[in-house]
Order: sequence, then structure tokens, then C-alpha cells
Amino acid sequence: MKKFVKMKCIASLVFILSITSPISFAENTNTLNITRISGSDRYDTSIKISEEIKNNGIISIASGEHFADALSAGWLATECKAPLLLVKKNEVPKNVYDRIALLKANKTALVGGKNIISNDVEKTIEATTKKIYRVAGEDRYLTSQLAGAAVSPILYDGSPAIASDVVAVYNGNNFPDALAATPFLKKFNTSNIEGYGLPLISIKPNGNTAEGMQMVFGGENSVNKYKEKYRFAGQDRYNTAVEIAKAYKDLLKMDIDTIVLASGEDYPDALCAGPLASSKNAAILLTNSKTLNEDTREYIKANTNIKNIIIVGGERSISSSVENELKTLR
Repeated sequence: MKKFVKMKCIASLVFILSITSPISFAENTNTLNITRISGSDRYDTSIKISEEIKNNGIISIASGEHFADALSAGWLATECKAPLLLVKKNEVPKNVYDRIALLKANKTALVGGKNIISNDVEKTIEATTKKIYRVAGEDRYLTSQLAGAAVSPILYDGSPAIASDVVAVYNGNNFPDALAATPFLKKFNTSNIEGYGLPLISIKPNGNTAEGMQMVFGGENSVNKYKEKYRFAGQDRYNTAVEIAKAYKDLLKMDIDTIVLASGEDYPDALCAGPLASSKNAAILLTNSKTLNEDTREYIKANTNIKNIIIVGGERSISSSVENELKTLR
């Protein structure tokens, strides 16, 4: 059952939210097709990733300087089949502005409060879009709830905001678990309504559990035990991502052939990986920057259905040595 909540409108309806060339995958089933999407910085990388996602007239905007609200923006972008572009608190980088203007969005979701993304940035973006929605709560936890409720108004142009009474949760201080969860939840549709995967809600570390928790990402030292139906928890962030990847087959009955590989050590290049992975029907796995994580390596080796690896980020995030290791796995 869905609960309806009122949401404050500014202008039309204002909440604040936010690869190189198109990738072609190899036909040779005996080798891994390895590609890399990276820009000159995190903002340029978000542009490169957006070029791989079909333009449906919706954009999500988030801070490139703080991961908390950006994770909610990534979930929202994934639900809306939209790219996620990054901005600074007081500036829209010129190349990002040019990309936004080129996309000519009908709707732009700006995720984060004014202390994260300023009014000046909002006004700059507002000039490029027909409607802008600012999705912002008093903290990261409320913002994640509002992002979950914002899907209906954004997708269906003014429909009532819908807050689900069944949710997935993660520790709001831990970006990797949410990163890997985002594309998985898009496929875990608990209703028959297009665009509704299970909402991903940020909660306080070891704080009160959220009512209606059906799925948890992270161990009990991160998210308290509840009556959840599913919990994805490994010995560390890398193993947790592998457990999520396994669930595509075990729980969703999906055979995936693509992995998006992101840094498990730093968030900037990885923030936009969720919408990309969802658009490619891919799972997100994590690695260290200098060497390929062992759990990630073993998962790829064991799953011969994996044909394509998309590395997200430059060599500071994921080094060429990791890329070379991947080339030896088949």
C-alpha cells in the first residue's frame, strides 16, 4: 500500500535533486571487453557517462563535493532512467552547463539543500529546463526519503508524491553499499508501476531502523538487525557488492553480461555509476585503486557469462594495473 505525502512546490514543483564515444561490446565470448569512461575530473566524467544514457528529457543534478545527497540523486536518476550530472556548490562548470543545455531537459531534478547547491546554481540551471524540482530535506536522511517520494511527480508531471511503505536501507555514512544497491533496486520492482523500484533510504549508523524495511545493504555493525526479508552483507564493501551481484541471478533471475567497475576507496568518479549500470543491465562491483580486489576478481572469473567490464573513472581512481589484471582473467 502506498502512502501519499504533500511536497512543497517552488515554481512548477521544486524539490532539489541532481563515455567517451558510445560503447560497443565485443562478440568474442572467450575474452573480456574492457572499456573505460573517464574525464578530466569528476564533473567531466559525469558528462562522459551521461553520453551513454539515452536522453528521455529528464536530468538529475547533484553535488560533486558531497556524496550523501548525490547517492539519493543517483537512485532517483536511475529510477527516472536519467543521467546524473555533478555541479559545485556555487558554480556549474562550463562543460557541465553546456551538456545540460544540449540535453534540453523537460524536467531537471536538483538534489540537495541550499548549503550544498546554492540558489545561484539553481537559477543557472533553471534557465536551461522547462521545470526544475529541488529535492531537499533538513539532512541526508530526510533528503533520501523525499527523493523516494519524488519519482511520481517527476515522471508523471505533477502526480502526487508517493512514499512507499516498503523500503531498502543503508548506512548514510557509507557510500559503497548504496552505490552497488542502486541499479539492483531498479530491477527489484515491488509494484507493477513503471519507474518504481524499491526506494533506497539512508539511515543513521546503528540508529533506529526504518519502518517497512524489507531489504538491508550492510552488516549488523552498520545497520541494526530488524525483521528484514533480505540483507546483503559481506566481510567488507567489496564482498558486499559481490553479494549484490550474485542476487541478480539468485533473486532476480537475471543473467547479466556486464559489470561496471568503480572505486571502493573514493566516491567522486563512482557517483554516476548507478544510472549507467542500470542502463546497461549491469551490476556494480568495486575495486582498490592499485590492485584488483580479490573478491571482485573471483566473481568475474567464476561467472563466464560476464563479457563486458566498464571501468568508471581515471587512473587515479582505478589504475592501469587493475585494467591489465582484468585482461588476464580469461
